[in-house]
Amino acid sequence: MTLIDFIIKAKLSGYASGGEGQEKKFDDGYLGFELMSDGYRYLDRYNGFNPFSGFEHIYDSDDTLIWIMNYYGEVLPGGSDPKGIYLFLKEALRSITPEYPFRGPAQLEKQNFKYKNVQNGSLDRFHGIESIYENDEKAYVLYYHGGKLNKTT
Repeated sequence: MTLIDFIIKAKLSGYASGGEGQEKKFDDGYLGFELMSDGYRYLDRYNGFNPFSGFEHIYDSDDTLIWIMNYYGEVLPGGSDPKGIYLFLKEALRSITPEYPFRGPAQLEKQNFKYKNVQNGSLDRFHGIESIYENDEKAYVLYYHGGKLNKTT
């Protein structure tokens, strides 16, 4: 399995499918998701609700950290219900593709919500901003960045 295929598999098994209430609690107070499969180990650890911040780590079979993504997001003051916005966010995150492997698709619309994801770079080095608009008003924003790490010898 390629790294990008594993990233998609891991993200689909984590917050996008479970979300609040399905995560595990780590000893240091972080919440998150973990998947071990196909020679990789994925950790998604976050803290907070609104705003929230977290990171995703992927380790290889030697337990060496090989890929990381950091993120920070929040429902903006004009957003109606954070839980409703996060529910739509999970739907967008389940639409992950190899072309958009870091968060959700470039765009998704449903009822009065519109999701936009502007990503730059590749698996090696990337950054992006995802936004949710509710009735054409920006209601949520998340900033993310990351990339591959080289093994040290």
